[in-house]
Amino acid sequence: MDRLIGVHGIGYKYLTREKVLKEWVPALHGGLEWALGYRPASPPDLDIAFYGYLFRDPQDPEDPPAYASSKGRLASGDADLLADIDAEELSQLTDAVQEIVPAADLARADTSPDKSLLWLPAPVARLVGAVERTFPGASGALVIGELRQVGRYLRDPQLKREVDQITADAAQGANVLIGHSLGSVVAYEFLRLHPDHSVSLLLTIGSPLGLRMIRTRLAGIPSVPRWVNVRDRSDPVTAAGDLARWYPAVQDAYAENGLEAHAADRYLSSKAVGKALADVLPGLTR
Repeated sequence: MDRLIGVHGIGYKYLTREKVLKEWVPALHGGLEWALGYRPASPPDLDIAFYGYLFRDPQDPEDPPAYASSKGRLASGDADLLADIDAEELSQLTDAVQEIVPAADLARADTSPDKSLLWLPAPVARLVGAVERTFPGASGALVIGELRQVGRYLRDPQLKREVDQITADAAQGANVLIGHSLGSVVAYEFLRLHPDHSVSLLLTIGSPLGLRMIRTRLAGIPSVPRWVNVRDRSDPVTAAGDLARWYPAVQDAYAENGLEAHAADRYLSSKAVGKALADVLPGLTR
């Protein structure tokens, strides 16, 4: 039987594996139905490599910082994604933002700062504002938070070991890996570190793997028979461009996710994702 494992991105640290499955499973089935033109009689099993809790503080802080709501731009519990950015990390984040926004939008963020972002340190507000100018409707704070967590995963050996072990345990027997956002980097690393684990498909969605700050920290490219990368061109996390520019084995495909361009469920319910799965799961009958 085909076994699919999803590897989630940021924004799940206060959820559980079961809650993520309630979001992912119906969306994935919808994408398959769209691509096939019918509802499969026996849709494939999906499980989640859930590591979100590793980004939580195991104890309540004695003096929690106060964060402004930024008019709802941050998801509940994610305000700390922008806390404690040091000079080195700010430099890396600035380089990443320069890859995905025009120089003019960064310049405008300097000369006309967004007053709703005054709760942020000025250099961080500049990056958030530039992302939101280029991608109206996107949360610049969550984009920067996404890049921060990817960087932390790649720089923190202990965290990386724990995430990688959770993924390795979940992926036992899986023949399809689906990685969203940070999860696409984690899935990539799992396959690179376990060349003996055979999969029929690596499916990356909303992936930041094209960004220089990530590419330069990855050693080698996993060998897989099929790698499909699906991105919405309006998704700022994927704005470095098609992955085939840097990873020749990739087949790039596209989705249109509306105002929630980076949302996992919108990617999973797309025809491009359904087609990528249907191509390697031939037993999907009416």
